[in-house]
Amino acid sequence: MTAALPLLLRSHPHLTTASAESRDFQARVGHPAATDPAPCVLVLTRAADREIDELSLWLAARGIALVRLDSDRCADTDVQWDPFAGLLTRDGRTFRPRVCWLRYFDVDALRTAQTTPDAVQHVRDQWQALVAALAAHPGLHTLNSGARPGTPDRLTQLAAARAAGLRVPATLVTTRLDVAARALPGPGDLLVKSLGRHCVEPQPGRLRGVYPQRVTRASLDGEHRTGAPVLVQEYVAADRELRIHAVGGTLIGYAVTRPTPESLWTRPESITVRRCDIPADVAASLRTLLDRFRLDLAAFDLLDTPGGPVFLEVNPEFDWRWTEHGAGDTDTTNAVRALIAAATAPAPRGENR
Repeated sequence: MTAALPLLLRSHPHLTTASAESRDFQARVGHPAATDPAPCVLVLTRAADREIDELSLWLAARGIALVRLDSDRCADTDVQWDPFAGLLTRDGRTFRPRVCWLRYFDVDALRTAQTTPDAVQHVRDQWQALVAALAAHPGLHTLNSGARPGTPDRLTQLAAARAAGLRVPATLVTTRLDVAARALPGPGDLLVKSLGRHCVEPQPGRLRGVYPQRVTRASLDGEHRTGAPVLVQEYVAADRELRIHAVGGTLIGYAVTRPTPESLWTRPESITVRRCDIPADVAASLRTLLDRFRLDLAAFDLLDTPGGPVFLEVNPEFDWRWTEHGAGDTDTTNAVRALIAAATAPAPRGENR
């Protein structure tokens, strides 16, 4: 007997392919000339990270090396890491990372020539261990030092946001939608979300979106199993969302209007983005969360309701180019550049960095 698909995989089967071909200027052309070991910015991500492609070009123009380990390109990389000297050798050249930024590195994207399940798992485990060690090295300025894959998790985020004075939706984690319908207050609809990532990658480079689904309580007569734990929340009506970028101490607000929760993936052309102000009390609460989770860079998602903003989640691995493109500005890009420039500035004489 074949088990039914988990609920969140039963509809909206949006599939996309993430290319492993690098567009990074420095990866394709070379790093700025410098005496080894060259100081560098180390980014742990994947090839399709366009924000880092753009940052690489900007850093190259300023003579700063950007070295990246892409999870979909790293399997055959010639790499050595000396944890005591703090030196990284990549394809024959030695670098001294000053900044480490863990973004989209995900071993599910790793492409290896190994074919047996145990060998594939071993290769993935070894790369995951190296990336974790690099991001935790005390000699590096690690951006988002409190963020690791799956951390801070969504339930911890909601609890912290509530404690910081933000309104959050009524929430339950369950494997039974009918139980959630009885447990959550009110007669309104429910929103079913992924408790984990917003996509799955069963094969390297092939991603399937896992979208929120709105369900009515009337449709939940009888037993409704989800096939896996899911996050169920009261549906909160709002005309628009607030996406607030945090870069260092700077908060940059955008109002986002989209027809459906999955429009970001299925109909990106239908989304409108405008700059907006951030209420002072909301800004204070968001800064509390940044401190709580030790985040230098992040994007907050909130609903803009008549009763005030409602917190949804904070995303440490956020993309900002699409928001800037929609709003017609470059404020987040400029803030990220300033943060990286400050972190890579030469240390005062006599101070090791």
